Parts: sequence; structure tokens; C-alpha cells
Amino acid sequence: MKHRILVVEDDPLFRELLTGWVETEGFEAAVADTLEAAFILIAAEPLPEAVLLDIHLGSTNGLTLVHWARRQRHLAHLPIVAVTGDASFKDNKSVQEAGCDACITKPVNFKALRKILATLRVHSVG
Repeated sequence: MKHRILVVEDDPLFRELLTGWVETEGFEAAVADTLEAAFILIAAEPLPEAVLLDIHLGSTNGLTLVHWARRQRHLAHLPIVAVTGDASFKDNKSVQEAGCDACITKPVNFKALRKILATLRVHSVG
């Protein structure tokens, strides 16, 4: 069985790009385009191996999901990588404070993302 990565992204084109990359890397992609859908999928069995989370989901803040996940015993150590189009220090600081394990900016450097996932010990099995 392939390990799952939850992709949370509201932009359809970027969501398709991330999902395609996740699947090319040998993972199964679970996809959420809203924060509400992400809350359902992050806790669905089998649990995701990691989360790629857009922190700006329209008018909602994706970091809400991180704050919640870090309070759940079974999700507390789930690798979460923030994905953002805003590379400012403020966002990086808020991402770290929320409990994200890493942050990558758009457009995504997929070689760097692969390295981040490897550092977080996220590996496909399929």
C-alpha cells in the first residue's frame, strides 16, 4: 500500500501540479481544496504520511489546521510542510510558531521539496 500525502491547496492549477508531483514520487495523494475538507482528510484512515499545506486558503488561514493537529495525540508528530507564495519573514515565523516542520515557497522547487520530505523521513513504499 502506498503512503498518503495530504495536499491542501485551493488554487486548482497548483493543486493539480502538487498532486501530480506527489503521485510521481510514488505516494498516494489525498486532496483537499478547503480547510473544512482538510480537517476531514487529515484524520482519515490510513493517516497521511505528511501534509503539504497552503497557508493561505482564500479567506481562511491554513495554520488553523496545524494548531489543531499538534493538539491531537495521533497527529502531533505528523510532518507538515507549509506551502506559501509569501516568503516574508513574518510568514516564516508564524509557520514555525504554528508547528510546521518546514516551509517552501511557490513556485515550488521540487528538488528542495524532495529533500525536505527525506529530511522529515517521509518515504514512499510503492
